Amino acid sequence: MATRRQPLNLRGLMPGLFAATLLCAVALAAFLALWFSAPGAGWQSVFSDSYLWHVVRFSFWQASLSALISVGPAIFLARALYRRRFPGRTLLLRLCAMTLILPVLVAVFGILSVYGRQGWLASLFHALGWQWEFSPYGLQGILLAHVFFNMPMATRLLLQALGEHSRRAAANLPPSLACAAMPSSASSNGRGCAGTFPPSPR
Repeated sequence: MATRRQPLNLRGLMPGLFAATLLCAVALAAFLALWFSAPGAGWQSVFSDSYLWHVVRFSFWQASLSALISVGPAIFLARALYRRRFPGRTLLLRLCAMTLILPVLVAVFGILSVYGRQGWLASLFHALGWQWEFSPYGLQGILLAHVFFNMPMATRLLLQALGEHSRRAAANLPPSLACAAMPSSASSNGRGCAGTFPPSPR
């Protein structure tokens, strides 16, 4: 059933606001330290530096591509995992969780051992008489690493959000409408549907 809105607890926000302020202060202090220790060439030269603008453009382009390639497929993967039950689903969810605890250095060596010039795929291509053109360095290597880390995390977050949203929506519907809206799951009161809610990812 629907619940009334809870009043905002400002006191509970204080630890988070303090941590966010501290992080911003540390970042700003580091930036100011670099700014004042730089050679005195004037701030106009900083904004007219072509290399600086090239780095800024590359950073925004890389970040946009990383977000698009990581989150885009994660939306469809999360919907598929939410709507379908198949052998290996639990194993796939656990593999998605491994990227959250996997050390970055181990992941980098793993990516190089698969996609590097002497990696598994390169050896397979050479055995078939083909030429391996992919290089895990530069922009494509950055995108590959970001997809490896971010797409599994985005998939799990979206899957959890889908389950919670569906439970709240079904709780406000009659059993018959809940069955029609969620044919593979049950309403929160457990009446009218033969199925059950899909378990949250573990």
